[in-house]
Amino acid sequence: MEILELLKISIFQRALIASLFAGGFISLLGNVIVMFNITTIRFALMHFGLLGGAIGLALGANPLTFALFAIALGSLLFGPLSDKFKVDTGLIGAFFMTGSMALAFLIFYRTGVPALDVFGLFTGSILTLTRLDLYFVMILSIIILLVFIVFYREIQLIFYDPEQAQWLGVPVKRLRNALLFLTGLSVGVAMKVVGALLIDSMILLPAMAAAGLAKNFKQMLILTSVFGIISSTGGLLFSMVYDSPTGVTITLIGVLLLMTSLLIKRKF
Repeated sequence: MEILELLKISIFQRALIASLFAGGFISLLGNVIVMFNITTIRFALMHFGLLGGAIGLALGANPLTFALFAIALGSLLFGPLSDKFKVDTGLIGAFFMTGSMALAFLIFYRTGVPALDVFGLFTGSILTLTRLDLYFVMILSIIILLVFIVFYREIQLIFYDPEQAQWLGVPVKRLRNALLFLTGLSVGVAMKVVGALLIDSMILLPAMAAAGLAKNFKQMLILTSVFGIISSTGGLLFSMVYDSPTGVTITLIGVLLLMTSLLIKRKF
């Protein structure tokens, strides 16, 4: 199908706008995962979503709403609990990942809720976004952009030298926890857009590709946005024109960008 024809379809219009916003701005939070070395946190949040979905089904409510609420709650807990117990955030994430999974399967067993119904939440598609979903993606994207603009210097200090940032009076813990919370919300959005199993394609891969090429913090943020738009929007357009799965195509383009950046870094 021709791209000009696709632009006349409201479903595609919403998907295209969402891919631009999510790829350009939500991907910035991949740098939080990379710089804080908390790759386990996205798995922990997905398992939190599984637990929330199981509770929602057991109560006869909308499982997706409960899943997104659980993800938001988990992202609020990681930072404070890490500070309280003096444990690395990644380890707290691993604890919650196993614990939430165990509780979810206990609910499946005790209530008779079919597990496959909950796992269906993990197969999102950018083409199924409603107008309300699009508004949420746009608002979250704008908030993320504003946070990185307003707190640019503070975030840079926290990423590279948190002790100096603390000495200079930067509210390190509060800002870090705010970034973790936004990361959690972004995981929920990515789960809706590309599906839980492909979250890395939207959040992590652009940041990893940028980290391999950027020479400073500003370049890293700009390249992350550029790579995020290329993978999300490019994957969407390619999948529609050549009739391939959207989420998978977005992921493959993200993988190609990462491989290209690694090759360039190795050569130069």
